[in-house]
Amino acid sequence: VGSGTVEELAKWVEYMTSDAESKMTELRRKNGREKPWKVKYIGVGNENWGCGGNMTPEFYSDLYRRYQTYCRNYGENRLYKVACGASDYDYNWTEVLMKNAGRHMNGLSLHYYTVHRWDNKGSATQFTVDEYYRTLGKALEIEQVLKNHIAIMDKYDPRKRVGLLVDEWGTWWDEEPGTVRGHLYQQNTLRDAFVAALTLDVFHKYTDRVVMANIAQMVNVLQAMILTDDKGGMVLTPTYHVFRMYKVHQDATYLPFDLICDKKMVEENRVVPMISATASRDKNGVIHLSLSNVDADNSQEITVELPGLKGRKISGEILTAANLTDHNTFEKPNTVKPTVFDGAKIVGDGALTVNLPAKSIVTLEIK
Repeated sequence: VGSGTVEELAKWVEYMTSDAESKMTELRRKNGREKPWKVKYIGVGNENWGCGGNMTPEFYSDLYRRYQTYCRNYGENRLYKVACGASDYDYNWTEVLMKNAGRHMNGLSLHYYTVHRWDNKGSATQFTVDEYYRTLGKALEIEQVLKNHIAIMDKYDPRKRVGLLVDEWGTWWDEEPGTVRGHLYQQNTLRDAFVAALTLDVFHKYTDRVVMANIAQMVNVLQAMILTDDKGGMVLTPTYHVFRMYKVHQDATYLPFDLICDKKMVEENRVVPMISATASRDKNGVIHLSLSNVDADNSQEITVELPGLKGRKISGEILTAANLTDHNTFEKPNTVKPTVFDGAKIVGDGALTVNLPAKSIVTLEIK
């Protein structure tokens, strides 16, 4: 949308998804692909408010309506059309897009990065405890950002037909010294693991509107789950371990709950609760509970009121480290990794007590 033509977009869609006889499908077959791909999601533009064209929302919404017209469905393939949404606090962008083009989209994107200053992002591995809490405060602010965008979407789409796709989120630090400039290669510490856990906890509350959430990015860029080197080495980051621990919540039913805990006031008057949590029940009735104690120095004893616990078995794993700045390297790939957690026990028929060590993330399974 920033530089390509409508014709180019139309031909790409045909090339990828059509099974008919045409110049585009003939070219695809010539290039070695006989059958079309099953393409579901198609984004019509990216960051058009900035690097994608520096457009106004009014101008982009007109362009979107035009371009999406030529994202045709071929055969049984059905495209899920995603319009370029706002950058974090730009609520006017969402207002204009939903008003002018809402009925022409299936989804609207949103980008939100946990970054302090764009001109001085800071080191991924060298930071103070105050900077750690400041990071968590910024990460948690995504909840209010979501609420505000969702409120606008609800006004124009009360039936929640249009999904909100948070397709770029995560931490953004200065590039690692000695790496290629502009490739956004950064390390990943226990601090990043907390950003991942707290953000996923927020997303779980709004799944009636948030239908997709993509961390940026999976390998070697920004808050990556995997780091590689040019010698064939591979490292799993603390963020990877959080995603692996949280996968038990996927395709499960979210369990609402009330959480009471201590809170800490951090920079810019942001409030950081010392405990973050999410809970779900899977199709087999197994309950999974994820808890994060973000307190850098103190353990927390949590009491969970959950009727019907008598006779159930509980198991868990914990992700923590000696220091907030700890991270995995090619020389020491297991500095931060999950281990078995035995700090939870059932008390009576309806209570669970959990002793969470300082700076720890725990996932429990109750069955």
